[in-house]
Amino acid sequence: MSIFKGDKLTVEIYGESHSEKIGAVVSGMPETTVDLENLSQFLDRRKANGGVFSTARTEKDEPVFSGLYNGKIYGDYSFYIVNGNVKSKDYSDLFGKPRPSHADYAWHLKDGTLDFSGGGRFSGRMTAPLCVVGGICKQYLLSKGIKICAYVSQTGNVIGKSYKDGELNYNDIIKESKGEYPSLSKKQEMLDEIAAAKKDGDSVGGRIECVIFGLNGGVGDNLFGGLEGKISSLIYSVPAVKGVEFGAGFDFIKGRGAEMNDGLYYKDGKVEFLSNNSGGINGGISNGAPVTIGVAMRPTPSIMKEQRTIDLVNKKDVKIKIGGRHDACILPRAVPCIESAVAIALTDIIGE
Repeated sequence: MSIFKGDKLTVEIYGESHSEKIGAVVSGMPETTVDLENLSQFLDRRKANGGVFSTARTEKDEPVFSGLYNGKIYGDYSFYIVNGNVKSKDYSDLFGKPRPSHADYAWHLKDGTLDFSGGGRFSGRMTAPLCVVGGICKQYLLSKGIKICAYVSQTGNVIGKSYKDGELNYNDIIKESKGEYPSLSKKQEMLDEIAAAKKDGDSVGGRIECVIFGLNGGVGDNLFGGLEGKISSLIYSVPAVKGVEFGAGFDFIKGRGAEMNDGLYYKDGKVEFLSNNSGGINGGISNGAPVTIGVAMRPTPSIMKEQRTIDLVNKKDVKIKIGGRHDACILPRAVPCIESAVAIALTDIIGE
């Protein structure tokens, strides 16, 4: 079980990739009207869809709720999701052989396990309950005028449209990120990049961007109460995330202050910014501009290429090829996971 204990929310996610069921227990949720059809559509974005990037494992991902009364949550609720398409035998040849760059060896060091079937509690499968909680939090935030949307801005070496290219609005992001691949541009080039890696028995990573619209200025605080720290800590709960930046992020290294500072001005009596390199946050506090977040996602570690590892049972070096069903690129299915992590963080911060 993994537990997030925030200022207001507590989220306990339980289960494993190949367990009978997975789910979550949530407490401290503000009163929220839940649109189950909208939630189902949100969860569909995380599901495998048969695309070139997607695993062949398909699950219904239909949460069964307790604490949802007449379409409303009044504080505490729970749910479970049945794992219906489990094939543990795909991992029988890997007993005691940690897969490179998976959590397997670290898991062994912590718990002594030798059975790494499906990745256990470290599997990307565990983002299904994360997205149920996050999807409900998104609905709560929307009722407060806060909109969260994410998209793929880079796949491998293919770089698409980004918030760094200029101002983006919510409606354009929603419209342009629909379809076979959730990017704002270069969809086919990105799919071709994935197809080439898959044909080679390999995988590809990239960048997901997330934008928060409608968050009032003055949310967050300095040091340990900083908005960036709270949001990024939740984003790192998504497997394969290896870097998070806000606004210009690491591009600040290349610019000088005069270039990177965000000038202020009045427009019709309202404070506006000449740029948004700070990503909508100063001193850990929202400044009223859209909050922009960039997330680096590693290539899926499960690949068909031969790799070196060790046999923990027989204490020797070995080579393995990973079979089973895996994503050639995790980016498309991770987009709603990033939105979920951000939504949980914000709900914990501003929930009433």
